[in-house]
Parts: sequence; C-alpha cells; structure tokens
Amino acid sequence: MLDRLHVFVPFHPQHVRVESADSTREGRGDRQSVDLTALGVPLVGAVEYADDGSAIIDNLRHPYESVPSSFTGMALKVFPSSYGKRVSPGIEVKASPAKLLQGHNVFGSSCIELGFVTMMELLCKAYPVLFSMLDTRCAQLISLDATFSSRLDNESTCMQAIAAIQGVSGGQTKARGDNYTTTAYFGSKASRSKRLKLYLKKPEFDAQLKALQAERSPGAKATLKVMSCPRLQEWASNLLRMEVTVLKRFLDDRGIPYNLIDLIKHQREYDSADSFLEYLWKEATADLFKAFEGQTMKVITDENVKKALLSRYTTYTESGKARESLPLAAFRTYRLIRDYGYDETMRAGSRATFYRHVSMLTECGLSKATLQKLNDSQQNNVVPLLRFVTVDFSAQRPFWYVEPRLSA
Repeated sequence: MLDRLHVFVPFHPQHVRVESADSTREGRGDRQSVDLTALGVPLVGAVEYADDGSAIIDNLRHPYESVPSSFTGMALKVFPSSYGKRVSPGIEVKASPAKLLQGHNVFGSSCIELGFVTMMELLCKAYPVLFSMLDTRCAQLISLDATFSSRLDNESTCMQAIAAIQGVSGGQTKARGDNYTTTAYFGSKASRSKRLKLYLKKPEFDAQLKALQAERSPGAKATLKVMSCPRLQEWASNLLRMEVTVLKRFLDDRGIPYNLIDLIKHQREYDSADSFLEYLWKEATADLFKAFEGQTMKVITDENVKKALLSRYTTYTESGKARESLPLAAFRTYRLIRDYGYDETMRAGSRATFYRHVSMLTECGLSKATLQKLNDSQQNNVVPLLRFVTVDFSAQRPFWYVEPRLSA
C-alpha cells in the first residue's frame, strides 16, 4: 500500500522572477522567487514600525498548513524562493492518499498516480490561483511510504514479536533505539536513502479513533464514522505493519526516476501497481529480513490452543446454545501437560480420557512429540522469528475492498 507521498512541485518559469546576486542579501548568485502575496495562501511575518509610524512587514512567509479534505488533511508549504539546495521556488505537499480517499490507511491503493492526482485535485480546489502557477510536469518525489502487513495470531504474539524485533540489527539497517512497546524503528532519522518502522496497527488505530472523538470538524466526524466500522476494526487487529520510507537517493541508486510523471510511467510498466511497491519494499527490507534469520522468539501458545479446540470441537444444541465442555476439558489436559509434563499427567488420571484429549490436541496441530516436550519449554515455545514475521502479499486487503479510481 502507498501510505504516504511527499512531493515538491516547482512554479512554472513564467511566474518566476530572477534577482541578480548584486540585489540579494545573500550575494550567492542569482535567486529565483515568486510573489507570495499573489498566491491566496495565509501568510505570517514580523511587523516593524518606521520613525513615521508606518508598518513594515518583514520575513513574510507561508507557514506549514493542513489543507482540509472530506476526511483528513494534506500538509502544504510554499517556498517562494530558491535557496541552498532548492534550485527553484515551489511547494511541498505530503499526505496519506489512502486517508484522503477513504478516511483510513488500514489498507489502500498502491497507485502513485492515483495518490498524486488526488493531492493535486485537493490543492486546486483549495487554492486555484496557486495551483495554476505550478508546473506539475516537473513535480519531484521527495519520499514515499510503502507499507505491507504481517497478520499474527493474537495480540500477545504481536507484542512478543515487536519485543524480539527491537533487538535485531542487520547491515546498514540498525535499530534506532527510540523504540516503544508497540513500535520499532530502524535507520537514521537523517538518512537520505531509506527509513524503516515496524509497529502494531491496532494500538495506533485505537489512539486515532479516541482522538477523533474529541474533534468537531466535518472531516473528523466523517473519518470517525469510517473508522467505527466493526469489520475495519477487526481487519486492523493483530497486524504487524512494516513501513519503509524511500527517498530520492534510494530510487536514484536503482535507476528509478523521481520525476513524478516519469515515476508514474515507470510504475505502469510493472505488472501492477502493487508489484512496484512490493519491489521497493523488498529492496528496503532485505538486510533486515536477512538479520532475522536464526533469530528466535518465545511465544505463549495457550490462547492459540484454546481457540483451536473451541473452533473444532464446540457443538450446539437445537436452541443454538454452545456446548464447550469437551474442548475445555481437553484444554485443561493441555495445561496439565504444560505444567507437570506428559508422563505425569498421563499417570494422574484416566488414561482413556488422557489419550482422547491428546488425540484432540494432535488434530488441532500439536504433534505428540511437541506435547511430550511442552513442559521442557517452561510454558514458552522458542520458535524462529521469521515464522511470524512473514508477509502474504496476496492478502493485504479484505475481499470487500474496492480500488478507488481516477476521476474523469
């Protein structure tokens, strides 16, 4: 999924004036600039007063602002002059196309063209004069976020996976250190190539939902309605998200253009939009997944075993009442094996009942050999980390997802 686009769009040359080095304060060569007051955007500046009492406005600038949409906002900043590495005046815009289009980013489109056009349409609607002065053909990618998810069994496993991942480093992808219980960061904040973030989606989703409940804007109300959908909340549960931010240098090193028009054309040449984002994601995470090889994590399996037994052996009366006594009895036997060992549990009660419960457990995927060693692991199974951190690229969206389309 394309989770975020950060783009620079220059002004068209016909709207740019050139000041010679002699007339600029910096004296660093010719400077290009545009008239900020003609753009229709909100401005701020410092006010000074001359001896005659007249006001002099200095340091006039456009602050970062959030351009509202039907759901969330889009960050916008106007840079009215060339300075330093910025060779021409222009604007920066950044947003999550998924949030702009559908009110959430639990899943969404991978199409860069769809994201860029959506952002430009929003800008045109908000500031038509500003938009008319831009040269969108020369827009350049600053960065994009490509996100894919791994679905784990339960919340407990999710937390343990994050804890295990936080201790892993590989190649140039080093754990950054400022981790949280539900998030792990890799790579320098100042990296000009890539950054990685692994996090649990549901805690982030719930925090955003709580924040929206306190807001009163139309966009917040619309987003709250979308995010309150039970099936969306269910899909967000137990997702380990792996988000990579790729920057211009990352693309340049691989011969991929960062001009937006050329990048969109490049993506079209792939089998699908998903396959291009998948390629970028795999390239950015390759050294981290290499570091995962040989790493292990401890996973408490009680909840999984109970869930499997209930799913397989629960029956129902004619009135629809669930009969769970048999699977719960088998689960109790499992816990006795876990706590006291296979042989001790077998000797402690009815062998017929014991073997019946063992048979039920093996039908749920636990081999007899695993049950015999269960007590040795002291209530935890040590398993390869890669067994849990796997991404099914064909299952990133639910069956009821509808791909947004470009407007005619």
